[in-house]
Amino acid sequence: MNYARAFVGGVAGGAVMSLLMAGARAMGMQATLEMVLGTMLGLAPGTGAWVVGFAMHLVISGLIALLYGWGFERLTRRADWQVGLGFGVVHAVIGGLVMGMVPAMHPLIPEQMPAPGAFMWNLGPMGVVAEMVLHLIYGAIVGAMYGPVRTPGARAEVDRFRRAA
Repeated sequence: MNYARAFVGGVAGGAVMSLLMAGARAMGMQATLEMVLGTMLGLAPGTGAWVVGFAMHLVISGLIALLYGWGFERLTRRADWQVGLGFGVVHAVIGGLVMGMVPAMHPLIPEQMPAPGAFMWNLGPMGVVAEMVLHLIYGAIVGAMYGPVRTPGARAEVDRFRRAA
């Protein structure tokens, strides 16, 4: 597995997600993932919490991409934007469910900050669409950046499976 390529692809995907969330905020949507992450550590809402949350989001995005890399190498035996998009569907479902659990883990929700809700439902239908689309874009970026799979013996294993069938 190419750990570096997976991690860098995840960081790039996370950065694009943050950029798109900034655009959504500029249009009035309350997509504040970075603030939620930064304040989860007990920081007061503000610029410092946002910066810490942004850094956390990039690191978490890189780590999640290592799971994508494992899947590319061990499950699909290939990586491109389409395969990454498929992994992004699974990631969006898991991420959406985790968003619903944030109030149980966050010291400021719901007293000082609004809960995002499962699949960001508390932001309305567009929150759900944004949650899904952002994870699909992330997956496509990770898949495209991961590049060719180099699992040793993968081709021989596929050929052996085809002969047995």
